Amino acid sequence: MFSFGKKSVAAVLILLILIAVVGWAWRQRSSLPYITKPLQLAAAPFEYGTAWIMDKFSSAAYLVEINLKNRIEWEALEKENAALKEHSVDYDELAAENKRLRDLLDFRNTHGQYKLLASSVISRDYGTWSNTLIINAGSKDGVEMNMPVITPNGVVGFISDAFDYSARVQLMTDPRTSVGAIVERPESRVSSVVRGNGNVPTEPQFVNIAKDADILEGDTLVTSGFGSIYPKGIYIGKITSIHQNDSDFVKYAVIETGVDFSKLEEVFVILNAQSGQSYDKPGVEPKLVPQTKRDKVEGVKGAAAL
Repeated sequence: MFSFGKKSVAAVLILLILIAVVGWAWRQRSSLPYITKPLQLAAAPFEYGTAWIMDKFSSAAYLVEINLKNRIEWEALEKENAALKEHSVDYDELAAENKRLRDLLDFRNTHGQYKLLASSVISRDYGTWSNTLIINAGSKDGVEMNMPVITPNGVVGFISDAFDYSARVQLMTDPRTSVGAIVERPESRVSSVVRGNGNVPTEPQFVNIAKDADILEGDTLVTSGFGSIYPKGIYIGKITSIHQNDSDFVKYAVIETGVDFSKLEEVFVILNAQSGQSYDKPGVEPKLVPQTKRDKVEGVKGAAAL
């Protein structure tokens, strides 16, 4: 138990009196400046310090609040941006697929002479000595070995293996593949074979051409129909360069294929073709070069032997 003596009681009373006097003086500060002014001067540092601390605390709290708000808004914007990018990718993919399928449908509708089976590419095997791909159509769909495979842009290859629900396509860029080809230009009609190039798979070659044969850069090549696989007139590509050695009796030409094999996603398998029918590649017309004009451009090297 605490006990208070007379001194303690006196001290408490004095303190209370001082507090009362200070409070009264503060209320009367306008009429008693000689008392309140010293009190204000004494309290000023404490008031300034307290105001400074409260201002800094308020500023810090405001900055924290702003940072938290900005962080929340930034995360929301990042999520929205990611969603928009995903939506844009999906839209672009759907637009590209729609264009490809529309082109395939238009091609089928304008080439009724062929029974065409559309299929999708499900895997690829592009090597130096093997250029093949797998499609999702097989013997259950009527696919058989040695059936030609094409796109609206031209020759792709042929069926080398047929399974129940899939098939392997050996591409025309495969070094093992030979495609009978003929120059479409009426003044030339040079025929030979196009073979895959093992050294440069993207550049098949029109080979075994007579040294004096009439071929020119830019000539269009189509299937000759001389083999047992491809119908006549299917677009192959165009000649980009011609090569020969003076000591050789033959020359060859490098071909730019109509099909971009790096972007193949859908193809057509020709299940049957009516004899006597030919393939017309949309947008490709025979290249007619008058003999005199050709000679002026190419010289006697491009002229056919008489």
